[in-house]
Amino acid sequence: MSHQEQSRVLEFKKWTQNSLKTLYQLYYKVTSNIKPPRDIAKREFAFQPFDIDSYIRHLSFYSFNDLREYLVLNPPRHAYYSIALYELPEAKSMEEKGWLGSEILVDIDVDYLEECRIVKVDNVGELVGDECLLEGFKQALRIKKMLERDFDMNTTVYFSGSRGFHIIGYNESYLTLGRDEREEIAKYISGLELNISYLIPISRDRSKISIATPLPEDPGWRGLIGEILRSRGASSSIDYSTISKIEDIISKLKIPIDMQVTRDPSRLARLIGSLNGKSSLMVVEVEEDQFTPSIALSPFNGELTVKAKASLDDIKILGLKISFKKGETLNLEAPIALLLASKGIVDVLSGVVKIS
Repeated sequence: MSHQEQSRVLEFKKWTQNSLKTLYQLYYKVTSNIKPPRDIAKREFAFQPFDIDSYIRHLSFYSFNDLREYLVLNPPRHAYYSIALYELPEAKSMEEKGWLGSEILVDIDVDYLEECRIVKVDNVGELVGDECLLEGFKQALRIKKMLERDFDMNTTVYFSGSRGFHIIGYNESYLTLGRDEREEIAKYISGLELNISYLIPISRDRSKISIATPLPEDPGWRGLIGEILRSRGASSSIDYSTISKIEDIISKLKIPIDMQVTRDPSRLARLIGSLNGKSSLMVVEVEEDQFTPSIALSPFNGELTVKAKASLDDIKILGLKISFKKGETLNLEAPIALLLASKGIVDVLSGVVKIS
């Protein structure tokens, strides 16, 4: 093993309260995964340290190098930046900060998806299986398409590192939208207050009734409905019997996003490439519309010895099926061990971790 490789390896003969912080610190020292937001000097940053429950806010960095240096010296459990741009991001009050505008942030938490089943582990912790993350990703791609096609935004989709996805939309003409306008965008995305009579106009004359058929090429919700109808083999003309099917389609297409996140121009977003302290997974930007739950979402390799605090039946996490009994001591791949430990399901005892 070369000296460079050795510098990325940590051996824990006994896992202690400070071990995770040490691991995070080495990650931030060697990683090239951090992706700073545009206009970094105009952003507020916020971090939750390991030793306190509150957040350190109102921080700003002139450059990416300044940010990286801070992360190494003060490895955080969670790292955030503002979707807002400010004249003085380090100021304590909004009035002093001098708001210049904000990107659009959409948050999908898989907890709220009907298709998702959160696994409760003996009242110790909760786990999200791979199928839930894949369903959340499917919804994230739909929102991405809406923002790009219907609002002409440039978008970034990223896995939050735990149980959801964030979509950031950018278009300079939308930066200064207020809360009410942002709430309208949130309603549009989620499908709230949709009026089918507007979506599917019906015209009548003396001889016939005409229904405007939704087509995949149509903008907005009509296009979404048109895609579903075509995939089901619907013809280019529809009748009254199809209207009830469309109502069912709309019901299933509605996306339960967090409305408060999108309407708030002062929200914080997770820093891409940072570690999520709720899972020890990375906040990962999704590229080329591809996402696969796997141990590649963690920068940590190696094996850790753990002791189970609860029993776990077969569940697929990060591409691996996991099961064990309460009180059992076993060796797990580092990404799985750290994730389960963050949920309170196992205690880490010892092991060797390499940072990729």
